[in-house]
Amino acid sequence: MNQENSARQDKPKHPRVWIILLLVIISLLIGLWIWFTPHGFWGKVNAVGYSVCHQMTERSFVLGNLQSPLCARCAGMYLGALITLIAHFVWGKHGKFPPLWILICLGLGLLAFAIDGLNSATGLMLPKLSFYETTNLTRLITGMAVGMGIGSILAPIFNQTLWYDWLPKSVYEKWYRCPLLITLLGIIGWVTYSQLPVFFYVTNLLMMLGILLTLWVIHTTLSSFILKSANKARQWRDLAIPGLMGFAMVLAQMGVISLIRYLLTGTWEPFHL
Repeated sequence: MNQENSARQDKPKHPRVWIILLLVIISLLIGLWIWFTPHGFWGKVNAVGYSVCHQMTERSFVLGNLQSPLCARCAGMYLGALITLIAHFVWGKHGKFPPLWILICLGLGLLAFAIDGLNSATGLMLPKLSFYETTNLTRLITGMAVGMGIGSILAPIFNQTLWYDWLPKSVYEKWYRCPLLITLLGIIGWVTYSQLPVFFYVTNLLMMLGILLTLWVIHTTLSSFILKSANKARQWRDLAIPGLMGFAMVLAQMGVISLIRYLLTGTWEPFHL
């Protein structure tokens, strides 16, 4: 009874006013983003990636005159995070981190990501010191490994922070979930790497969603602390206010980073070698 009374007291006063105010702010931010970003549907898609990735053409997937909004490494990272986060949310409100053996595997994936990234940068600046030639395939695979790690850490943090009835166990306690998730990531990775026209548009939209969802999870978690609404939600609709605030913060972050990059470079074009 005391916990329920506390939950009622900690809810923001005048929730409808909060929701309307946040919707107005979000609408303004989206309007400004649409106004200032490049024209056309694909220009908007690439503008999402502009705030988080260098978008070098030589390190990205290209179909005709269309380029992915993310380089291959970032594509793998955000696709991996997207699939992992969705899987965690579908499987329940698990708030415990993965078992040690999975954390070790995820750590090895991070190490591979760092080695491949460092080798790629070395090959770009000091080709003679490069150990091997990185490819979009190695970038995609190591990016997905890190994306799975990001999702596997962010989801428990989100669950144990936002939910009143979060589960004190890991989503991976059921043996089949880890191999199932890896299989799903493998399928998405193959589809992305194939660059078949029928898949190209879908995977690039998924990349955009991966960016938005990953940042939303982070900012919604932060919003729950700002609003003092941690561990109060029982249903997804209870996350309306922290969720909207989190989305507004995502748009603000992307807008500020994009503005700084544009002021420094004077263009919406990718970085070039």
